[in-house]
Amino acid sequence: MGTKSGKEKRLSGKECEVMNYVQYFKEPIIDIIKRYTTIKKYAFILHDKDYNEKGVLESPHYHIYLQFGRATVSFDMVAKWFGVEPQYVQKVKKTGSILEYLTHSNESQKFKHQYSPEEVTANFDFVKEAEIEKMLGDFTKYSYAQQLMYVNSLSQDKRIPAFNQLQKFWKLECEVRTLQSDRDIEVVFICGKGGTGKTYYAKKLLEQMGYDYCVSSSSNDMWQDYKGQWAMILDDVRDSSMPFADMLKMIDNNTSSSVASRYANKVFNGKLMVLTSSIPPKFWYRSPQRDGARMICVSQEDLNQFYRRITCYIYMTDKQITIYNEGLDDLGNPKGLGQVLVNEVAQLKQEKKERTDFGVIFSKFCPQDTESPF
Repeated sequence: MGTKSGKEKRLSGKECEVMNYVQYFKEPIIDIIKRYTTIKKYAFILHDKDYNEKGVLESPHYHIYLQFGRATVSFDMVAKWFGVEPQYVQKVKKTGSILEYLTHSNESQKFKHQYSPEEVTANFDFVKEAEIEKMLGDFTKYSYAQQLMYVNSLSQDKRIPAFNQLQKFWKLECEVRTLQSDRDIEVVFICGKGGTGKTYYAKKLLEQMGYDYCVSSSSNDMWQDYKGQWAMILDDVRDSSMPFADMLKMIDNNTSSSVASRYANKVFNGKLMVLTSSIPPKFWYRSPQRDGARMICVSQEDLNQFYRRITCYIYMTDKQITIYNEGLDDLGNPKGLGQVLVNEVAQLKQEKKERTDFGVIFSKFCPQDTESPF
């Protein structure tokens, strides 16, 4: 079997655009499309209000976007379906671009007639898909983790190129972040003994706020699993988890800086940081801290900075959750009276959940021990 030439390879793909004048189509576009089950997605529009550079109205013509799912289709074959010459079937470089091109909404065609999305005939929400595709590299609207999930949803042939591009965008974003002198984050400290639901409510809080989040992996490398989520839960953290100077930089509400991670320093690109601990912050860093070969004591002035950077302090017991929206005073004590809510974790634990009876399962393939005294 002979090999394909470079030209033949170029004239095939998983999606394409067909363009030609109205008079060359012998039947309605939708009838042609529905004849071929290979076409999984389609979107087309009639351009009948386009003017050339001389101000003359151009002949009406169709722009047709086709997507074939996992199949790779010869563009010569597509040309035969629609009864056009092969040169009128083109490769799609970027789906979002072609979908914008249908309505002239991209930057390069802003001086042409702007068609309404309602004039497009499609079997999918092309406006939403075009908007989603714009997310790549937009760290003001989407976290790196959200963009990773989007890249993973792409077809196999697009996934790796998009991932490589996203990594470059993210590396640049992190470099730029370290150059910025300010940031605006909130720090929530949730305190309570084990089993009161600190982590449970931290997750519920972030989900309610619409933030994706990462939960710290371990005290040895808390930031190992961080992928640029909008929020970070530093779970079961304490003063021994991190040197005071690093802790102060990490929760700085105004100055951006990187945090130490075993494999590479990470830049927190989020909006909210939640610390959960069984030890109240006023007892943190009271013992001498090691700084290289010497031991130092953290001054009260530095501790005041630590307390002031905690935006909200939440104290939990088995029955109650007390929220101090004003944070802590200079001595590490909660400010104000606090808002008291009911802690429902204890009730959730009491609710009986259906559990697998592993003894019954084992008894189906293991004989009963009749000699056992138990």
